[in-house]
Amino acid sequence: MRYVLGVDGGGSKTACLVADQEGKLLGYGHAGPVNTNYVPRQEVVESLTRAVVTALAGPELSGEQIEILCISAPMAPDAVQEVAGELGIRQIIRAAEGETTRWAARFWIDEHIGVTVDAGTGSIARGWSTDGREAGAGGWGATLGDEGSGYWISIQAMVAVLQAHDGRTRQTMLTKPVLEHFGMSNVMDMVFQVSQGLVATVAADQVGIVPDSGSEVSDVGEISMAGVLLRKRTKNEPLTRCDVATLCPVVVSVAEQGDWKAVDILREAGYELGRLGVAIIRRLGVEKDNFAVVPFGGVFRAGELVLGSFRETILATAPHARVVKPKFEPVVGSVLLALSEIGVMIGDETIEAIEQSSTGVPACRVP
Repeated sequence: MRYVLGVDGGGSKTACLVADQEGKLLGYGHAGPVNTNYVPRQEVVESLTRAVVTALAGPELSGEQIEILCISAPMAPDAVQEVAGELGIRQIIRAAEGETTRWAARFWIDEHIGVTVDAGTGSIARGWSTDGREAGAGGWGATLGDEGSGYWISIQAMVAVLQAHDGRTRQTMLTKPVLEHFGMSNVMDMVFQVSQGLVATVAADQVGIVPDSGSEVSDVGEISMAGVLLRKRTKNEPLTRCDVATLCPVVVSVAEQGDWKAVDILREAGYELGRLGVAIIRRLGVEKDNFAVVPFGGVFRAGELVLGSFRETILATAPHARVVKPKFEPVVGSVLLALSEIGVMIGDETIEAIEQSSTGVPACRVP
């Protein structure tokens, strides 16, 4: 029997599936983020190793028994190679951008997969025309992009809390749950932990946060000098991109309670994600065609709070398109790509094997 591994990773988590040549899913593993643009290399290596080892433990396989590993992740190639070498995995292929999402959907959706939009910690979209052309949009990272993503939604929520604190907008129900989620006592704790670039260390336990002047002071509690707020540094570590994105489900929960601002943020996220799809549709010139637009990622678990405006944005440009929820997570696409790479013809029997065995691996199915 021949065995393959499929891995899908990103800014918050990593998923790994092991399957045999017939398509039967044998083991599943998950771990933390593997995006080497934001996460220290050693942490990335540990996350991928843990996900793979856990997946192999289920069917009691070793890395030497794996014929090929297919990975889709923003992970440095040398880090992937290090893990594969340590585990004895002989061959690695890197999935092209968007291919795992397309393969995770194509065998379960009748019409042509024209666009996939992936909104997790970050956001990115990819599209394919029926004549073989491809296009992508987004994926530019937290500083210059990630619109509509879990990170973006979380940042918008924290901005809303600060604007309500100032009196620039009316009050929002977000304030208390946002602070409680991060274990913060007030909005200044939030500012210090998120605004890493504005924090200047003065001494081991002193800090000045100086949004405009850039000045430093030596021994302060919490005072205001000429409109500049200064206070001692908190003992909490600055929030990482992954930490910030964990706030997204809290925003969804508050929106479900009817808070005006949380609802507005999620609606805007849907518009932004729809704009990613629309950019691809226009670049490929398929505005009048029939095709499926498939949304992936944790942000879309908010349901119609995000999907409503997402669908509206897509259909305004491509009225014959259909937004279709996927059945499987992208990691299943990685498995299918790996099977195809070793010469397996993906047919009804393979698809049926994945369908049946996936009931024992609920994490690989979209809720």
